[in-house]
Amino acid sequence: MFETSHRAGPVPASTLSRIGAAVVLTGLVSLLTPASAHEGHHHGDAGEMESSPQVYVKAPPPPETLGRPFELMDHHGQEVTNASYSGKWLLIFFGFAGCREACPTGLVSMGAALDALGGEAGQVQPLFVDVSMEEPDITGLAQFVSNFHPSLVGLIGTRAQTFATVRDFKIRREYAMANYSTKETGPRINHTAYLYLVDPDGVTRAYFDHTLEPERMALTVRLHMKRRRTSP
Repeated sequence: MFETSHRAGPVPASTLSRIGAAVVLTGLVSLLTPASAHEGHHHGDAGEMESSPQVYVKAPPPPETLGRPFELMDHHGQEVTNASYSGKWLLIFFGFAGCREACPTGLVSMGAALDALGGEAGQVQPLFVDVSMEEPDITGLAQFVSNFHPSLVGLIGTRAQTFATVRDFKIRREYAMANYSTKETGPRINHTAYLYLVDPDGVTRAYFDHTLEPERMALTVRLHMKRRRTSP
């Protein structure tokens, strides 16, 4: 989903955002398991898509096609890669530290899902990747992530590092042309608002809309953990 994210009050979503959200929610409701997110191709009704012939809605990509090894810096100033979290499941959200809408919502949901996992939460490392591509602001990033789950790690990188990670996870991001309020300061960035579940082998297994109920998110994480434990 292409989510509008900015500093001040709510902004009407674009037509594409509304249609994209509807397709995602329709897919979530029609899944084979009650807790699955995007684990394959789940589309809206063909008739619904045909009712808006001017808009092309692309099917969501299979999770396994998203993501690759990354090189970034954490909010403590330490260089990290995916190997830094060896043996862990990764739950990743992409946004920017100045976000006041989708990012707080997604990170609160992430924290609640981790709480719902109970003792199994220790197997999961939550990550927030700043995609602003500005000069890395470690202090600002650390302050931002401190508002959420205590195990959350903020990641940031150079423009080249950030671009590579954004490209590999197929994150859409763009700077808005103008602010909607004279009280706003800093950049306004529209960006994809999914959380990505990556297994300890580095394979993305699922991704969730940032508004998905934390209980469903936690149940999906458990299901993937169980599948991995019981697979031959």
